[in-house]
Amino acid sequence: MCIAILKPDGENIKKDRLSTCFTNNDDGAGFMYAKDGILHFFKGFFKFNDFWKSYVKNVVRNGNPMSAIHFRIKTHGKTNVDNCHPFKVNENLGFIHNGIINMVKQDPKRSDTALFNELILKKLPLDFIRNMAIVSLIEESVGTSKLVFLDNKGQFLISNEDLGEWENNVWYSNTTYKWSYVYHTQPVYGYSYGSDSYLKQKGKKKKKKSLLPAVSHTA
Repeated sequence: MCIAILKPDGENIKKDRLSTCFTNNDDGAGFMYAKDGILHFFKGFFKFNDFWKSYVKNVVRNGNPMSAIHFRIKTHGKTNVDNCHPFKVNENLGFIHNGIINMVKQDPKRSDTALFNELILKKLPLDFIRNMAIVSLIEESVGTSKLVFLDNKGQFLISNEDLGEWENNVWYSNTTYKWSYVYHTQPVYGYSYGSDSYLKQKGKKKKKKSLLPAVSHTA
C-alpha cells in the first residue's frame, strides 16, 4: 500500500499522525526537503523513533520547509535501504510513489519504483516536471499510482493528485494516516486498497481501527 505525503512549507504534521503512517506502512521510511536551493534526502528508517529523531532535526528545527515523506509497504523487491523512498532522479529532483507500476518487469531485489526511476525518469530532460506533455505520458504509464515530485527550489508536482486527499493543507496519497491496525491471531493476512494489493506473513491478521483526527540512515 505505502503512503506518500506532501507537506507544504511552514506546515507541521503531528508526531502521532506520522507514527500511525509508520505503523500501517512499516517496511522503511524516508523523507526529503528543499531549503536554500538544496534538496536533502534521508531514507532507510526501519524504526519509528529513528525516523522521528531525524525528521525533527532536519525538518521541524529547520522551520518545516517544503517536504515529501514516505512510509513503505513492500510489494516488489527486498526490504532494504535502497528500496526505500525518496528516490533521487537527479541532484535537484526527487520523488516518492504510492501504488504499483506494472510497466516495468518484476525484480527479486529491486522495487518497481526503483526500476521506473532508473529506466524512465533518469533519462528524461532535467526539468521534465514543467513539461505537461511529458507529465501526461508519465501519468498514463503509471496508471492509478500516485507520484510526488519535489525539486531543490521547493516546487512540486503530484501525479494523479485527485486520487489522494488534502487535509489541513497536507496531501496524503491514501487514508492510512487516519487509522491503525489491531492484531488478531490468524495465520496469513491480505488486503486490497484501491488498485493496491498486499499479502504478508506475520502470523497475524490486521484489522482497521479508526482514530480520531488528530524521524540514522541518510542517502
